Amino acid sequence: AMIAPIINFLLVFDTRVNDVNLVVSTFYTSCTVGYGLAFILEVIATTFLRLGVFAVWEPDVFKLTPKVPTLVLPWVLRENQYRPKRITLFAADFATSCVFAPIVEEYVKLKILQLSVQLPKNFKWTTKKKISKKNGKKRKKVRIAEPIPMEREVTNINTYITEMLAASLGVKMCDSVRRILMYTKESNVNKGFYAFCRGIFPIQELCGTMTALALAKRDVLGVDTPLWQMLAPAVVIHGMANFRGKKPIFKWNSSTPWSEMQLSPWNVADDSTFSQLLSKGFAKFMWVVILGRVLGYCIKNYYLINRQAVKRTTTYAGKRAAFSAELAAAEMLKKTKKEK
Repeated sequence: AMIAPIINFLLVFDTRVNDVNLVVSTFYTSCTVGYGLAFILEVIATTFLRLGVFAVWEPDVFKLTPKVPTLVLPWVLRENQYRPKRITLFAADFATSCVFAPIVEEYVKLKILQLSVQLPKNFKWTTKKKISKKNGKKRKKVRIAEPIPMEREVTNINTYITEMLAASLGVKMCDSVRRILMYTKESNVNKGFYAFCRGIFPIQELCGTMTALALAKRDVLGVDTPLWQMLAPAVVIHGMANFRGKKPIFKWNSSTPWSEMQLSPWNVADDSTFSQLLSKGFAKFMWVVILGRVLGYCIKNYYLINRQAVKRTTTYAGKRAAFSAELAAAEMLKKTKKEK
């Protein structure tokens, strides 16, 4: 399960700017604290989200109380022979698996990264109150990037990507190992192939890399990036993967484990008609295209941020306003191209 992730990690790892001990520490913290914390947060949030959805679409479910404690109710409906409506199940599952669970997992990975290692930065961000120019009395909170004095400024963001990959692989390894060890029924076939494919499926790595790029853009280039904007691209892709079958951490087992990777066992026949095969194939092809575009986005922005960091210390050395204007112009040009 870890063959493909280790190969990918070694392709990114640069010994000139990374400390192996810190990388191992980040990986270990992610395996232990990160995975456990994400699981607990998702279980708590899922409980309250499901209760909220039941209160709106399925209030009859609360008739099972006080025989069943309210906090336990969302997890024991099947044992109490209660079948909610399909819309209720869909709404509850979508809110938990496709919205909140991705937010929790991406936020936990970011926090594990920030707590495990002191990343090199050119700026530190502070919040100050600024007097409004209109009335001169109203104070507005603004975020200001203050340069960090240092002998040699940061021009390589490989540490950000490497450490985030370590955090992502820690969570991924725990989840993959757990699901592989549960793939032990007699009906479960191609166990070795299943374990290998779980390692190839790259959602955790891609989502973590997008977050790391946004963090590097903020702390190395000095671009003001709020937390929600930093996590948004990763949360969207992670949510799409969960919608297509990937299971969040809190879902302990899966009745269709192969659907998480959009694959099928080699020796299991598919009785779908030709039109159904075309439909399935097109959907899977488009998903591969999306993942390919995300990978291209990560590679492109990695080199772009590195190049901009070098230009900041050479072409725009001592010209912070000019460098900020250059970044703003590049961002506007990017938006213009998208609109066309």
